[in-house]
Amino acid sequence: MDIQQLNSEFGIAQQLEVIPGQGGMPMIKISNGSAKALISIYGGQVLSFQPMDQAEDVLFLSEQSAYAAGKAIRGGIPVCWPWFGPDPKGLQRPNHGFVRNHFWRLARTEAISDSETKVSLQFNESFKQENTWRQPFMLLLDISIGPSLQLKLTTFNTGDQPFSITQAFHSYFRIGNIKRVKILGLDGCDYFDKLDHGTQKTQKGIVTVTKEVDRVYVEARNNLVIVDPLLKRRIHIDSPNTSTAVVWNPWSKTSKKMPDLADADYQRFICVEAGNVAFDLIKVQPGGQFSLQANYRLLPD
Repeated sequence: MDIQQLNSEFGIAQQLEVIPGQGGMPMIKISNGSAKALISIYGGQVLSFQPMDQAEDVLFLSEQSAYAAGKAIRGGIPVCWPWFGPDPKGLQRPNHGFVRNHFWRLARTEAISDSETKVSLQFNESFKQENTWRQPFMLLLDISIGPSLQLKLTTFNTGDQPFSITQAFHSYFRIGNIKRVKILGLDGCDYFDKLDHGTQKTQKGIVTVTKEVDRVYVEARNNLVIVDPLLKRRIHIDSPNTSTAVVWNPWSKTSKKMPDLADADYQRFICVEAGNVAFDLIKVQPGGQFSLQANYRLLPD
């Protein structure tokens, strides 16, 4: 991609520029009256979101992330589509789908105000030659950087046959210490414990993390809050059009097996993910569309 050409077409003076990022990958750098942000065109992935009044980024990004074709970037908010988790058909296709491992197209940028910037990315490759996905489609990812971080992923079925998807915003949140964090809003929800053979359990009280956790909560509320006493902030996650939520942290043993994470990184992030996962299967009819949305903002401490 020609970064100079992208800047000529999409740059916004005093607010948005396209820069060469890690591995030479083009990144969208935003700085407005509300926040700073960094978005990777590869993967359509928000890597950083930092309100101007915050000393720490809201998102976690591993310093050992791979920035190479075919590799996922570890951290920020990867887009999982058209499936979440392992290949549902067992065809050895990549975990969490394929759009996080390919370049998107920068379609539009807009200064909504001095304090809000909007970026739109598109993805519409068929991958028929890779036998990965046979249905015609187009994705539109709208990203708004302002007082809050807003994401909207719209799936368009451009073919003549219906198809079904699962999907998620695989959000990594930067925290002070994993042992001190609390997650509010899941009390009473059933969840499937992926570390216990998918056993169905019921959440009792607030969620705390003292060991490796990988859970899919069903019939989850749309409003969740991460309470972080060390960084003295509360992160609010609002996700209409979803009925599932994922909570994940690899803890120490699994982290050591992951080359794109430092051994102690698990202490500094928690994944609380908005999505349509597991039984929350979305069927998109020919000519139809469906939008996954999430709004991330900081609440007064």
